[in-house]
Amino acid sequence: MAKLCPKGKAAAKRKFDVYPSAYANMYASAVCSGKVKPGGKKKKKTIKKKTGGGLRKWVGEKWVDIGAPKKNGKFQPCGRKNAKTSKRKYPKCVPLAKANRMSASQKQSAVKRKRAKKQGVGGKPTMVKTFKKK
Repeated sequence: MAKLCPKGKAAAKRKFDVYPSAYANMYASAVCSGKVKPGGKKKKKTIKKKTGGGLRKWVGEKWVDIGAPKKNGKFQPCGRKNAKTSKRKYPKCVPLAKANRMSASQKQSAVKRKRAKKQGVGGKPTMVKTFKKK
């Protein structure tokens, strides 16, 4: 059995309440062999932000109504305060990034298809594809 170095023994005595124990000796031998740095602070686990799509990205996007453009080329935020009293027609909502990529004819087509369907069936909005299948 190899003898433990004084540095390993000292580190084990500081770390463990009971020194002559199996765990303390394993720690001391790890310090002596250089596998463990004695007295080091515990590293905090860093949470990596997930990249890519998913629900978090979907929720975080800015949604706009492409059926009600402003005069300056921007879009109004998605939704209406009250469907019954609002002057705005039924909204076709898409993420702002997608709205900026769409051509004027694509926007017009998507809004036309959305408003052609009966809305609010069963208390739920009717889903319509943004881009028509070819």
